Amino acid sequence: MPERMATVTKPVEQDWVALACVITAVSIWAWWMSATRISAQQGIAPIDVALLRYSVPALLLIPVWASALRKLKTAPLWSIIAMLGWGAPFLWLVTASLKEASVIYLATIVPCTMPVFAVIAERVFFQQHPTRTQLIGFSLIAVAACLVIFGALFGGGITLTSLMLMFLAAAGWACYVVAFRHTGLTAAEGAAWVCVASTAIILAIKLLTGDELLPLTRDQILFNAIAQGFVSGFVAVLLYTTAISRLGAASAASYSVLTPALAAFFAWVWLHETPSAFDLFVLLLATLGVAVINGLCPPRRSRIKT
Repeated sequence: MPERMATVTKPVEQDWVALACVITAVSIWAWWMSATRISAQQGIAPIDVALLRYSVPALLLIPVWASALRKLKTAPLWSIIAMLGWGAPFLWLVTASLKEASVIYLATIVPCTMPVFAVIAERVFFQQHPTRTQLIGFSLIAVAACLVIFGALFGGGITLTSLMLMFLAAAGWACYVVAFRHTGLTAAEGAAWVCVASTAIILAIKLLTGDELLPLTRDQILFNAIAQGFVSGFVAVLLYTTAISRLGAASAASYSVLTPALAAFFAWVWLHETPSAFDLFVLLLATLGVAVINGLCPPRRSRIKT
């Protein structure tokens, strides 16, 4: 019997720059939920929040317009349209839902059910079957969603209307995720297309309806332009793009599992929204489901003795 040759594996060095970029980007998007909740509580119309969210990064992402346009010319038409699910309709739904719901429900429903909607779309339109591990994650998320629905039916901290808007927002985001994979765009190019198209749509709506461009106070404009447009729509996208280029898309996406917990934490610290034990349990259950789907909690395999 031949002797086994000893192999020496060199330890993989941690890319701390990429790690810092992806964690910061995810943290910004988690913090963004609280910023949007503030706008909703102030009674700002969702269309005005959306205008500031998309117009600012649309201008700041001008350097990638040309490359995005070249790739869009060869992308399927359905994917170009479907990507707008993460655009103006998405933010309108999120802002409207937060008028009568705390951030922890948004953090539980939207980022956690989005992968479920994405896989359903891939199964229906592309005949891609989910793995057994993914089905386990989907089951955990489904249980968490049912518990939130149960709470809404029996006087919980969220209305059925807000819950429906959140599910629609998650479905719209899933449309973007599925379509994005078929365009060949980078994260920054995809964001540029969504922001430019959303800004154009919003301006067209305001022109047709005769509404004032931005019926907000100076402080409201400044806050939303910075929080929505610059920090969330531009800085986070650039950081996430950097992380993807260094870690790969799958690895960078796996850090999305941090979003629900971080969103609940920011809402607790900033907005003083104290979650109940039930809310935390549902959040933990949904987050665990996302972790399983992302492969962070793989099922144990039996070891084969040699």
